[in-house]
Amino acid sequence: MKNIFIVFLSLLLFLYSCEPTSNEIKIIGENTSTIAAITKIKGKYENAKGIKVTTFPYEYSTLLTKSTVDIAKGDNSYDIIMQYNFALSSYVRNNYVFKIDEMKKGLPDSLFAFESDLFQNTWQEVGSYYDLSKNDGSMIKVGYPFASNSMILVYNKKMFENPLNKAEFLKKYGQPLCVPVSWEQYYNVAEFFTKKNDKEEPSFGLCMEGASNSELYYEFVNYLFSIGNGVLEKKTGWEGDEKTKVIINSDKNLKALDFYLSLKKFNKGDYFNVDQPLQTKLFKEGDVAMAIMWSDLIYPQIYKSNNVEDNRFGYAPIPGNKSFIGGGSYYINRKSKNPKEAFKFVLWLLNKENQIEMAKQGLCSPRKSVYENKEVQKIPYINALKTSLERGVYMMEAGPDADKISQIITKYVQFAWKNEINSKEALKNMQNDIIQSRAEIYKNIK
Repeated sequence: MKNIFIVFLSLLLFLYSCEPTSNEIKIIGENTSTIAAITKIKGKYENAKGIKVTTFPYEYSTLLTKSTVDIAKGDNSYDIIMQYNFALSSYVRNNYVFKIDEMKKGLPDSLFAFESDLFQNTWQEVGSYYDLSKNDGSMIKVGYPFASNSMILVYNKKMFENPLNKAEFLKKYGQPLCVPVSWEQYYNVAEFFTKKNDKEEPSFGLCMEGASNSELYYEFVNYLFSIGNGVLEKKTGWEGDEKTKVIINSDKNLKALDFYLSLKKFNKGDYFNVDQPLQTKLFKEGDVAMAIMWSDLIYPQIYKSNNVEDNRFGYAPIPGNKSFIGGGSYYINRKSKNPKEAFKFVLWLLNKENQIEMAKQGLCSPRKSVYENKEVQKIPYINALKTSLERGVYMMEAGPDADKISQIITKYVQFAWKNEINSKEALKNMQNDIIQSRAEIYKNIK
């Protein structure tokens, strides 16, 4: 009987050892320079570890479905989800992803020395959330940043460097033509370069995004937080509850919205249809002076579109003294067949040598020291990005109310742009609608 038991046990162990295990890491993310850079360097990991790494770059709307709806259904098609911080609330509250402390277990502390080199404001904004096991507002780390993005000012160097333009601008405004560092200068430059008469070639000061699919919202908050005081009284996008004070209807925000609307006469394109791809297309036609653009889209769409350097454009932080913190994190899917190996691949990606290589392929690295590398310094937009990240603050909502707030702001800014309501009415309506919608959202969460 004893021998039969031993044979039976041995058979079970054999069958268990033969059970198929995943020898592949699958990553889903938005089709930007970040996932393109991963695709280019992943071969080194595959060769060293004998593990296949497959990247799945999707357009934003497709990524949104696959990283929210599909994950909620328990989909295990992807081990690593590269997603933005508006997913944090859902991912943590529903336990869809592993927390960093869970993944660290059994690994040496030396593997995590890089954490002090991360932009801490970015990590707090895109990879942290409330510790729901406590009720004291403390935070936990949910994911490591895959990028530290911002929105920066892209400008037409030819227009700014033209001697005739310099002389005419100095005569008109009594100051040299330069890349604007204040919003007053920004207005003057936009005004100066807008020429729509029959005597001159038409040109425009700006190309602004007014489309409804979040594009308007992302650009508008640069004005709202830099000139105004923002939307909610808090310090990070994911913070807040039903008691968080809504502050969008304020005198400072009135000034910001009025200023934003005053730029309408300098704008190129059909505002309501201009999304990110169309903005890029219009800007590259060469008759627009300035545009505010996402940093992670500059490399593939502006600087090295089709792998050809385009040196017509320069880069600077947006005017004022604040910039947008963006980016997202590597989240390890709790349904992954191979979570430990997926986490080790994330750690490999965050190695400084790999970060430098990826930065040269368009990554906006979350590691501070990468920006000091001599080769990285040759990238024309890198110093503008570095300054933006160092002074970066929360501007984008990322709590369970994020989508609704974005929709409400977009709705009333578009109404104001069409002169259907004035700025005061727009802000009053935003305030009331945000308060009402947030009360309903947090009621349902409870």
